[in-house]
Amino acid sequence: MPADVRPLTHAQSDPRLARWLAIFAIALTIPSLVGWLFDVPRLVQPSTAFTPTHIGGAFTILVGAIGVLVSLAGRRTAARMLAVVCGISATFELFSNTAGLLFGLYSVALYLLVASETAARSDRRRSISGVLAAILVAMSGVLLLAQLADLLAATGPVSAVRAPVDTLLAAQFLGLALLLRHTAHEEVTAVPPRWAPVLVGAATSLVVLVIWQALVARELAERLARGAIAADALHHAVQRQFVAVDRALGRTSVLLSSVPDRDADAVWEATLPRFSEETDGLSVILMLDSAGALLRVAPRSALAGGVPAALTAALGARYHRDLRAIPPPVASSAPRFATRRHLVALPNAPWGLALVYPMITPEGARRLVVGLIDERSLVSPFAERVSGGFSLVITHGDSLIAGAPPSADVISRMPLLLGSRELMISASPRGGIARSTLPELVLVLGLSVAALLTITMWQQRRLWAQASREGRDRMQRAIERSTDGVWELDVQQGRTHRSPAILRYLGIDPRVMEGGFASWSALMHPDDAPRFIAALDAHMHGATEAFECEYRIRAGDGAWHMLVDRGRVIERTPDGQPVRLLGISTDVTERARADAAREASEQRFRAMFDTANQLQLLLDLDGCILEANRAAGELAGIDADALQGRPFWAVPWWHADATTSERVEERFIRARNGDPNHFEVEITTRHKRPASIDFSLKPIRDVHHHVIQVLAEGRDLTMRKRAEQSLREIGALTTMGQLAARVAHEINNPLAGIQNAFLLIRGAIPGDHPHYRFVGAIEREIGRIAAVTRQLYETYRPDQLMVAESSVILAVTDAVSFLEQVNRIRQVQIVTDLSAAPSLVPVPDALLRQTLYNLVQNAFDASPANGTIRVSAAVELDHCVIRVSDEGPGVPIALRERIFDPFFSTKDRTVKTGGMGIGLSLVRQSVLAVGGTITVHDRPEGGTEFEVRLPMTPLHTGALQ
Repeated sequence: MPADVRPLTHAQSDPRLARWLAIFAIALTIPSLVGWLFDVPRLVQPSTAFTPTHIGGAFTILVGAIGVLVSLAGRRTAARMLAVVCGISATFELFSNTAGLLFGLYSVALYLLVASETAARSDRRRSISGVLAAILVAMSGVLLLAQLADLLAATGPVSAVRAPVDTLLAAQFLGLALLLRHTAHEEVTAVPPRWAPVLVGAATSLVVLVIWQALVARELAERLARGAIAADALHHAVQRQFVAVDRALGRTSVLLSSVPDRDADAVWEATLPRFSEETDGLSVILMLDSAGALLRVAPRSALAGGVPAALTAALGARYHRDLRAIPPPVASSAPRFATRRHLVALPNAPWGLALVYPMITPEGARRLVVGLIDERSLVSPFAERVSGGFSLVITHGDSLIAGAPPSADVISRMPLLLGSRELMISASPRGGIARSTLPELVLVLGLSVAALLTITMWQQRRLWAQASREGRDRMQRAIERSTDGVWELDVQQGRTHRSPAILRYLGIDPRVMEGGFASWSALMHPDDAPRFIAALDAHMHGATEAFECEYRIRAGDGAWHMLVDRGRVIERTPDGQPVRLLGISTDVTERARADAAREASEQRFRAMFDTANQLQLLLDLDGCILEANRAAGELAGIDADALQGRPFWAVPWWHADATTSERVEERFIRARNGDPNHFEVEITTRHKRPASIDFSLKPIRDVHHHVIQVLAEGRDLTMRKRAEQSLREIGALTTMGQLAARVAHEINNPLAGIQNAFLLIRGAIPGDHPHYRFVGAIEREIGRIAAVTRQLYETYRPDQLMVAESSVILAVTDAVSFLEQVNRIRQVQIVTDLSAAPSLVPVPDALLRQTLYNLVQNAFDASPANGTIRVSAAVELDHCVIRVSDEGPGVPIALRERIFDPFFSTKDRTVKTGGMGIGLSLVRQSVLAVGGTITVHDRPEGGTEFEVRLPMTPLHTGALQ
């Protein structure tokens, strides 16, 4: 096998679940061990539905679970030893409950599984291990459910299969852990694994057996209940008849006690013979004197030999052989209780009981009325009447009183008390009673279903394997008829096969394949071979369900072809290692070229579409946005993709203006009808700034000249219009400045001559001249005129060193230093704050200095003596903000706009620097020309503050430089 294929091994399942199942099994033994150590019965037997846990069972569970953990750690020898110890412990548990059988199966399954992982030929061992594990899971699961449903009685023949709850759960967990280990060695397919039919068949069979046993137990319980009902009915019937006899004899004794001796024979003959014949159970009625001599008997033929010796012996034994010791009767208002009855058992006489009623005749003589009870005649009529399909047998000890001799199939016994004499009623089913066939029917049908399920699953596996082979053969034959091809890889040997069709198409010599996988991988592009090996290795290790890789291969003519290989593992060894991969190859060279060309075209279009400075929107026939470029998203203040699906007239930049939206919709309808048009609108951007946009709507037509879409393009005219306005204003200022400079130049030349001439004249005028006082006035006026001309000249000074950027800190420092020196006699202090100032701003240096000189000088002019001027500069968002404040009287609200008008000034004309009022006008026009703003407002503590905002980004007009 080549070295580059060697790392490909079989897919291993994640052992964490099996490990956790073993840990759970160990945890189940902790409560029972604690219960054994500290004598807590509740922990040893949590539920009466299950048997208590034995200490040997807990030890067996621990050994078995540790065996799984050790096998997962790769220590197979130790795992086999633990399996043997678990089997020995389970053998001892066989004498107590089913846990021994369960863990006996488990120990064998674990031993075979561990042994199969090291043996070369281990398919049979692994199969047996899987079958035993499946039976273990089925048995433990069914027994657990059966005991939870109370289908296994605590007594009887089925009680032996009951087991502790922790044992059943542990058997479940450990059996599942073994099945997971088996699954790791099997190919993952749509059909069930090899052990699944056994699991289903065993589980179904056990469930059927439990249901059958439950039905049999229920039928037996019903028969027991019916037998008990029949015995109870006999018991009540005999008791009622015995009470009736007792009461009748009692009334007879009361009657005889009131009859004189002369009439006693007549009364006796008239009533008692018939009474004894008509009363069931009453055989003979006797009258005895106090010495035990027989006076009367009914019927006469009952006693031929006098008073039975058994009766005399019983009465004598009871009353100390002196019948006169019998207590006299007790008087009572109720006739049936007028005498005291005595019950005497006759064990050796034909009659079982004797009811003795003592009486005293009207003459005062003591007499005994004795009724001899025949138990057979008392019980037999009722035994046949209430049998209910059962044979009822009444016995006294070993003596049979009524019924046939008792059979061995006695299902119910009940005592029958006749006074102090205890009889026993036994009920057994008669042979003619029909038994229900439902249990047997359920058993037969259930086992048949279990067998059918097992056979069906086995057949499913066989059919799948056969269909897989046939489908693979058909696929190979079909594919080889096209330009695609079938490939096969023998992982163990490193051999590979490619169908001749694909080799002929690529122009590759078939003898190249004799070198195996290494020869084929040598034809791959060096950049693609590692990716191919990585994808194949991932599939072999189970990381992917199927293998797929697109790579370049060198054809016979030296050209690179793009192939796509798809496949999967179709055969593995019994221990799960891959043996063979099967797949198809497809040449996608032309498709790859077409895709690359299309992708490049789309990228070029997208780049042009997104990088365009003007807005571009593609609309459908309903006016909804299909595509929007980056400029449109920036204007809307949202992502460009968020505009998709919105109507063109409801985009964020004008959806709040109903009138504009309606007009835009009308323009779209015109474009949709084939009429291109354009319009210019004023909108408000996301920064709350006005913008002027020129939109054009152009219909897009198909080959049939039908309008299918509309292209909306928008050009932002804001910067251009602002630049044009700025240029106009700068031009006007330039013209005005040039005019002012020319005027100043024309005045300055003659003024210089006048000033020089005056200096000559001033020296010649003596101080005592009467008009000497005008000398100073003339000098001051000449100076004022010179200052005005100098200010006019400074209004326009061409600067040849206009730079694109300037330093705020340097400009502020120079302006403050110069103006402090010029205005030192004013005694005004300047405080600067440049801690947050930017280093550079994109405005000309001359413009910045002119702005600062004018604003600071105005602050000097407005500030009182000893006042303070504050100058600060800072960056706020995307602007440089310069603030100049003074402590002067402030600017009235009505004049705050007029102070920026040319030739308007609020300065006192007596101020030395008072001029023509064009300084602030120049400052405002210059600031606006670079895209900035200037405002003025009062300070809360008094005075005026000028605020200049200069953009930190250069203002581009779009004109070529």
